[in-house]
Amino acid sequence: MFRFIFLASLVFLFTGCFILEEYENASIVETVEEEKERQELIQDSIIAYLTRQYNDEKLYISYTFGTLFSTKPKEIIELEQLYEIKKNLPSMQDHYGEKLDSIIQDNNHEIKNKNEEIRDKHLYTTYDLTHLYCIKTDKGKVRLIETNFKTYPNNVIKDMEVVFSTSLNNTEYELFEHYIHQDPLVFDDDYSYQKQLNANTYTKLNQAMIDATPEMKADLLKTILMKVAFYQRNNTFDPEVFTTLLLSEWTKKPTLDIQVDKVIKVSPLKMIKGSTEANENIPHELLIGFKKFMLVKGQVDNAFQEEIPLYFEFDKNHVLIGALQVDGEYQKYFE
Repeated sequence: MFRFIFLASLVFLFTGCFILEEYENASIVETVEEEKERQELIQDSIIAYLTRQYNDEKLYISYTFGTLFSTKPKEIIELEQLYEIKKNLPSMQDHYGEKLDSIIQDNNHEIKNKNEEIRDKHLYTTYDLTHLYCIKTDKGKVRLIETNFKTYPNNVIKDMEVVFSTSLNNTEYELFEHYIHQDPLVFDDDYSYQKQLNANTYTKLNQAMIDATPEMKADLLKTILMKVAFYQRNNTFDPEVFTTLLLSEWTKKPTLDIQVDKVIKVSPLKMIKGSTEANENIPHELLIGFKKFMLVKGQVDNAFQEEIPLYFEFDKNHVLIGALQVDGEYQKYFE
């Protein structure tokens, strides 16, 4: 019993010291260099953690990390503001005059009280960092995973949550390696133009992955890999041809209860636009996605073969997000 009480007392003692240290050392806004150092330390912590999780049968391969974000309780933010005031007060003699000493004392008192509040409530800053990595088995199977790691102020992992996960076949993995290393998609005799074109293309692809919602990331990544393959074959990108290829792949494994025997015609790709109010309530047009129609010869519910018009919708990154069978007159869609 005595041993249990003694250990419990030690836990409380070290926890209190830890929180106090976090408050004293990490509650003040970090400089750019300190933020960079913290990110590097957390990255090392994550890599070490994941390396320990997998044995010889599963290989962990690290790729990229996102930007480090901190989550601070409002009390720590308030404390940072008090420290900022403390830093600036000595230079405000002309403004406060004889009142400056009492204002400095009041500020110090507020800092002391906020210190005690943070310590009593056991508050501390946490840090979030996303990591993209692969797990490869000895049988060649690859799983691509993006995970958000949450850490304590001492950079030890507190929690982790998978953002998205998807399997990659051998071809997709090769395309992913091309994409993640930002290898050239387009080649040109003018190297400067080639470099600029590839940089702009990758900027758009990367930003699309950053902006995508977690539930869309896997589908978007697979579409990006197909775009990489398209670039490799054609040394350019044509959204009209690319989306037709996506529909051709769709006919092999339709998401509708339909058997496709032959594609008869495909309509041109058309933009789907919406509008939003920008500054000064001026309507602003924006691209929502694309649509395309396809006429196929096939069967529905094992009935007789017939011509079936289909409607497809893509998002603004050309991810195929929906397919519907069209009822009624359809010829106008192919004009």
